[in-house]
Amino acid sequence: MSPDPRKPTKAERQSDARARSRAMREQRERAEKRRRAALVTIAGLVAAAVVAVVVVAIASGGEDDAPQAVPASFSESGGYTTGDADAPVAVSIYQDYQCPFCAQFEAANSDFIKQRREAGDISVTYYPLDLLRRLGDYSARAASAAVCVAEEAPEQFGAFNDALYENQPQEGAGGLTDRQIAAVASDAGVPDDVDACITSGRYTDWVSQVTDDRDERVQGTPTVLVDDQVLPNPDQFQAAVEQALAGGGATDGATAGTATS
Repeated sequence: MSPDPRKPTKAERQSDARARSRAMREQRERAEKRRRAALVTIAGLVAAAVVAVVVVAIASGGEDDAPQAVPASFSESGGYTTGDADAPVAVSIYQDYQCPFCAQFEAANSDFIKQRREAGDISVTYYPLDLLRRLGDYSARAASAAVCVAEEAPEQFGAFNDALYENQPQEGAGGLTDRQIAAVASDAGVPDDVDACITSGRYTDWVSQVTDDRDERVQGTPTVLVDDQVLPNPDQFQAAVEQALAGGGATDGATAGTATS
């Protein structure tokens, strides 16, 4: 009897099974290739994203080195000039509001400075620093507050500068809070709308930066210069100014100011 032509033989069934198996294997291989290609693409995208994040982080890190806010009324070196900039004698005072020697200098010379400045004899450039940062952040916060007043209420800067020394906390005791500093400013006639600047510590980063970049001759506070000559003893300040006004030069052989504790 001849085999039924509609029914495949065993050999045909085996051949067909092998064909289906080969097709399935090829299909799996193609799927695996597509999967590997997709993984490579994803890995590339992830790597690119990581590089982008690193670049942004580096760029942001560079920006972190810059102060958050820069005052417009201060020089690049951190000085705020009061009085007639064309006065015959230029005085520079590098100070730290936590420094007791600075408070002593201020108490001894505040009236003299006001009189000579108002007479047009001297200009006075103040450099608020945070040299005593090892004792806490009060120096930076007080200096930042002084910058706020110079920026937003310049007419009250002198009174606030005096008031900070009159209310100077004990060195290393932690200092006044920002709200207390704002209260000192208010008592000195500073408008209340300056409070937000004071309590935010807006210029603390800038103060720290100019302190680090200060004139190399400034090794302590107060350091006082008369016509760009450092006074070896700030107690001689008034005599040095009078001598400079007389045309004799402020002092000679001066190399350093009074060191802070």
